Amino acid sequence: MKISSWNRFTLIVAFGIVSVASYGQARLTVRQNGPNTELYFTKAVKAPSYNEVVGSPYLYEEFVPARVNDIDRTLFVRFNVYDNSIEFKGGDAIIYSMPKSNDYVIELLNGSNKVYETHEYVDDRKEIGNTFFEKVYSDDDFGLYLREIILFTPVKMAKNSFETNKPAKFKKGKVDFYFQQLDADSPTLLKLPKREKQFLKIFDEHSAAVKGFIKKEGLDWEETEDLIRFFQFYFAQ
Repeated sequence: MKISSWNRFTLIVAFGIVSVASYGQARLTVRQNGPNTELYFTKAVKAPSYNEVVGSPYLYEEFVPARVNDIDRTLFVRFNVYDNSIEFKGGDAIIYSMPKSNDYVIELLNGSNKVYETHEYVDDRKEIGNTFFEKVYSDDDFGLYLREIILFTPVKMAKNSFETNKPAKFKKGKVDFYFQQLDADSPTLLKLPKREKQFLKIFDEHSAAVKGFIKKEGLDWEETEDLIRFFQFYFAQ
């Protein structure tokens, strides 16, 4: 049994992007040095600043040690979820930005054992984007990825003297899961719908069997372990 109706995939979640800071993009050159790939930055990037904002746009506020691709040294990185960028702290303490055009596999060395990969994906406007995802599972049939969401709410000014200003804030939203069928022609990740009706549409003529398995096992397709169990069952048929 294989998924045969991704072309009918419907994206249901839409949200606006609000720009709160701007800064120059770094240029990075990848140079092959024997078996190792080395990073060469030619321009520093000013870290974005968010004045008087509650919360954080980052997955980790501090830079964490990581292994990036096959680079033979530990790098210190952090993920700006809201700005959709990966920042790297150089030995000179200057912050650089890794270009979105490059592919990265980033294994965190902070004890979390988390792995992040950059991938193309279909966004809510059915356009192709590129960002980083947490890799939560992969086997010979499929890959399952998680994308963190951080939302921004601008400052709300008081309308009268009886009210107070509400500061701008960053707040974590519900994560999105993305799916990759490894024997498909395209490596692009596809977003899994959160609504049951849209989720079942993906499986076309197999939707009845899929629904029965979900009900029997009491699975929640918004939970990582349940999604893994579900796809393992699906591809084993």
